[in-house]
Amino acid sequence: MSTIINSPDILAALQQRKTETGRKLKTSRQHIIEEANQLWAPMPKSTSRAHSISQLVSNGVFIYNSIRILASVISATRSLFGIRRKRRR
Repeated sequence: MSTIINSPDILAALQQRKTETGRKLKTSRQHIIEEANQLWAPMPKSTSRAHSISQLVSNGVFIYNSIRILASVISATRSLFGIRRKRRR
């Protein structure tokens, strides 16, 4: 920021900083999109039945653990804010 203040043309320095920052954000956004596409890319079709079943079980365990973690986070949030569940009578 001090380089902008010390420059002879402040407006030109600000515009240059803005374009540089925009370029950096664009490349960063592109990098994030590429990483997400690689992360969430579909698994290749397996040829063996055992591998296919183990992938199915692995995905099921992953989903189960995710739901358990989500439930514990919701429970912790509720207890943090003092929200209690209404009991049915």
